[in-house]
Amino acid sequence: MTSPQHLAHLSTSARAHATRTIERTRLNNAVVATEKEYDESRRRVHDLHQEIEHIQAAADKLATNRLLFPPSPETAEECIALAKEKDGLEGERWFAAAFNAAAQVAHESAKLERAWLDRPNPRTVLGLAAPLPTFTPRVMTAPGYVVTVLHPDPHSRPALHFREVYHGTVRRSRARTMLKSWAAQEQTYVLRDPFGRLYVAAPNMRLELTPTDLAPAHTNGDALKAALAAYGFAAYEDTEGGHTWLVVPLDPHVTEDSPSVGIHIRVNAADTVNLPASQHRDTWGPSVYDQDGEYLDTLNTGTPDNASLALDCAHTARAVADYARLTVQR
Repeated sequence: MTSPQHLAHLSTSARAHATRTIERTRLNNAVVATEKEYDESRRRVHDLHQEIEHIQAAADKLATNRLLFPPSPETAEECIALAKEKDGLEGERWFAAAFNAAAQVAHESAKLERAWLDRPNPRTVLGLAAPLPTFTPRVMTAPGYVVTVLHPDPHSRPALHFREVYHGTVRRSRARTMLKSWAAQEQTYVLRDPFGRLYVAAPNMRLELTPTDLAPAHTNGDALKAALAAYGFAAYEDTEGGHTWLVVPLDPHVTEDSPSVGIHIRVNAADTVNLPASQHRDTWGPSVYDQDGEYLDTLNTGTPDNASLALDCAHTARAVADYARLTVQR
């Protein structure tokens, strides 16, 4: 049982283990669900692109025929029908692109959140690296590693400073092979910190390997920013009194220094935009404000009940774009 009443009767260590297990199960489900959503959204973007190209090819052929043959009412009507169909698909493609962008952020975040379950709290643990008495490839659990190679800078002598000579990302299998080779060298040490970063100290060389899943998890606000960017809108975070929201200026020339200049839209969910992406529960609520910060209107996003974060973001971004198109000359 995992009810709060049951957990309350467990010992501290058992309760912590049970809570971790529950959270891991939740995040495993989130990874699976967001991956499916991300894959489907990518396919939808591709399919729409193909459909639009097909319609454009048909329209181009009709345009050529109109130059070569006498005027025909049927041809004119067909041109109008193709134009309307293309416009409709273009709108769907914008929405699909926003959905895909938000789904990618949500999926990446679920994987990062899950990876952090195996790491200590950075606020309570010093990130000091310790030598590994014996290197085994099993200590490398991340899907990939960002590798930085450092060599002594000859211009720094007599002081010893290192300069970067390589920076790139490798898969886990290749990283394991690299470190296994270095660990077998004489006068070479492999170190690991509590967060999974690995270091190689060898004569005249330093190697740093940072797990690709060590980055902080994304927020629900990050997903919304991605969806808005797909429609061509920038969004900037603002805060007051413990509440946070995204400011979406409708004037494309407005900068981050003063995003609330002119008519703008403020968006948040339950007074925040900083929840881990997998914990997004309340739908976005976009509201329109004037240059003086006076409330003007609330947008209806049309987000369905129990929508995922990505779907909520896509509906919200479309509502913002529709409002801008109807009320502002962009």
